[in-house]
Amino acid sequence: MRQKKIEAQEENEEEQPKDIKLAEFQLRESAVLLIKKTNYKGEDRIDFRVWLNSPKYKGPTKQGFVLTMDKIDAFIETVNKMKEKLKEK
Repeated sequence: MRQKKIEAQEENEEEQPKDIKLAEFQLRESAVLLIKKTNYKGEDRIDFRVWLNSPKYKGPTKQGFVLTMDKIDAFIETVNKMKEKLKEK
């Protein structure tokens, strides 16, 4: 029984695509915005997440958001529009 459980875990691990780090943006000394391509239930996503590296906590926070791949072009377009508006002022 235990061997079957281990084999099932190994199969699940093999099926899980690895996260791919796309970019990292330093927010402050102990925090970075980490942008990764992830996969959740077979769907590719882009995860924008604040990660901390402080004496109290090291790892991801709740601060961030996830975009599905079909939304990434619209997001980039929105950021470009925002950039143009900032140039105007």
